[in-house]
Amino acid sequence: MAGLAGCGSDAPTNPGGSSGASGSGSTPTAGAHSAGAPATPTAGSGNGSAGAPVVGTAGSGNPGAGSGNPGAGSGNPSGGSGNPSGGSGNPSGGASGSGSGMAGGATAGAANPNGPDQMGKTNAKPGDMASTKFDYLKLGEIRILNNNWGSVAAGCSTPQSVFVAADGKSFGWNFDRGSCDSSGSRPDFPQLEFGIHPFGLGSSDATSPNFSSTTLLPLQIKDITSASVTLTDLKIQFEKKGKWDLTFEFWLSTKDPGKTQGDAGVYSELMTFWGWETNRWPDTDGSGMTLVRNSTCTGGACPKGGDQVTAGKGYKLFVQDDAWGKWRYFQFRDTAGSHESFSTLTVDVKKLIDYLVSKGYSKDLWVSRLEVGSEIDDNNKGKVTMSNVEFEVNGQKRSPVFGQ
Repeated sequence: MAGLAGCGSDAPTNPGGSSGASGSGSTPTAGAHSAGAPATPTAGSGNGSAGAPVVGTAGSGNPGAGSGNPGAGSGNPSGGSGNPSGGSGNPSGGASGSGSGMAGGATAGAANPNGPDQMGKTNAKPGDMASTKFDYLKLGEIRILNNNWGSVAAGCSTPQSVFVAADGKSFGWNFDRGSCDSSGSRPDFPQLEFGIHPFGLGSSDATSPNFSSTTLLPLQIKDITSASVTLTDLKIQFEKKGKWDLTFEFWLSTKDPGKTQGDAGVYSELMTFWGWETNRWPDTDGSGMTLVRNSTCTGGACPKGGDQVTAGKGYKLFVQDDAWGKWRYFQFRDTAGSHESFSTLTVDVKKLIDYLVSKGYSKDLWVSRLEVGSEIDDNNKGKVTMSNVEFEVNGQKRSPVFGQ
């Protein structure tokens, strides 16, 4: 349940929100991984001049309970220079200064995406760090979000930060979460965001800015000919290990979330797990098949399924649920099993989109953002790093850019 917050990997509960799986069926309750009111992070100072490209990380959201944004996450952190909730006012071309209103459009300063964004953030420099809840670092057309919606929802004070290494050779996030939420339904989701959250401008479910980080998204499925994410030297390292996952995800909405005030009709969330803790949602009946929940089944009556997709690597459908939260939810897992490091990792996002279309999804749906992240529950301490990430849409590629 990614980021946007929102994702859904843990068994859904209702507090704050859970995510929904694919299929038709009931409209799930609120909650989105990325949820949480868009914090108004402090405006970046300095010059937004672009620096040398770097590359990024991977991630996703927490389906369980919710990738959703807990009610608590809605508070707008004080001190931020632009007020994200105001979805109005489109700052011209990403002008400098601390913009006082989130954009109503989908681009983050089309004139110069590597200049200051609509909240006045300039590209982060080597050595920069953000540790305030829901704050972020800007790396060209990519954001690293300090998304700790789960801790905020549970009322915990959890040290977490996103950073660019002082030598400029890597970036990622640190986490140190103790005993915070015994339900296991409110993970934190530090992440990379490429695009805009799927909820609609000004939505309380959002934990990231109300404007896209990139000029390439959002786009309707019918306008996407190719899409992929490539990560280099991605790893998660633990000092203490509890319940966690390392994932990629993307979101679909019925309306353009970069131009829709209020509810943009968040429709579906799809996650791919590359790493996860031992015995996460074990196969208790030994069938080797996946859980599929939809509007016609309850409890033990839910059918099993086992769809497989090759999208850069092999993935098997582990959870499908159209009554997860406000939206439909898919969780795929790496058929090679759980791993904690990758020298190179590519996700063919278009193949995953094509899978949903094969299941009857409309090509008029909007792909709002691509995310790489890690869901962090209680009793985890460590960090995620990567040396590069490349997001590609329709042949156009974007990698992190540092400030100077």
